[in-house]
Amino acid sequence: MRRHLLDHPVSYYAIFFSTRYLPIGLCRFLGKIAALSIYALSRKDRLGLSRNLALALDRSPADPLVRKTVRRIFLNYGRYLVDFFLIPQQPPHRIRAFFHRLTGEHILQEALGKGRGAILVSAHVGNWEFGGTMIGLAGYPFAVVALAHNTSATNALVNRLRKGKGIKVIEMDHSPLSALQVLGHLRRNGVVAMIGDRDLIGRGRPVRFFGRRVRFPVGPVLAAMKSGAALIPAFVLMGPDGRYSGFLEPPIPLAGEEESEDPVGENLERLARVFERVIRAHPDQWYCPDPIFKEGTPP
Repeated sequence: MRRHLLDHPVSYYAIFFSTRYLPIGLCRFLGKIAALSIYALSRKDRLGLSRNLALALDRSPADPLVRKTVRRIFLNYGRYLVDFFLIPQQPPHRIRAFFHRLTGEHILQEALGKGRGAILVSAHVGNWEFGGTMIGLAGYPFAVVALAHNTSATNALVNRLRKGKGIKVIEMDHSPLSALQVLGHLRRNGVVAMIGDRDLIGRGRPVRFFGRRVRFPVGPVLAAMKSGAALIPAFVLMGPDGRYSGFLEPPIPLAGEEESEDPVGENLERLARVFERVIRAHPDQWYCPDPIFKEGTPP
């Protein structure tokens, strides 16, 4: 997992206890101050976000709209961090007040009706962690595939918050064990959430993304192809009122070997088109500070 200025057990536990004992309004104000401080101090992240947004919005990295959007991303991420620690500590009747609606639940129900499970695939846009809370509240057997945090203390805290709401955590690593756990959960007609826009363990494949060759993880596509589970794009976005709405899109039609010489590559391309559309519609909620391509990489 990438390191950032708050990536320390002291920071994580400070946010955790603040959200437990301080008023919500004060916590969010402090989150805003922290986000603006990181915005001011982290030139590397500002530049990375500017480069990525320039591709998505087809503008120069120095364009005023790009700069304004970068600042907004930091503010949104500050709100997300506070809510990530705040929401799991609330009782179910209070948690629902943080969410507006879940659109497209019938898509998930139809997929589970076939008995082969469902994969909810998202990108680093919106508040992807809250999808698990929404699905868990709806009563579905839910598991999330996650990369371990950089320290055991922060990893234990984050997984404690996830598991406290009935979410099963499958930690992604280089062994085949995590893949077997995913397939096993799908065979039990469960729901698995995966992030599909960043190759974090170095086993991805190049796909065209905003006009550049970017490596995407193959896990979500391969799991869907092997299990027969529906591959459903899913996103959780923050609205103007600060509440979160989740929406599911129709499953991505998966190409097979009889349709394509490279079905995995074709399916990754189809997934990339969905991510591009959602990110362009909500650029201020695309938290991707690492440049998605290296300078000098051919288009």
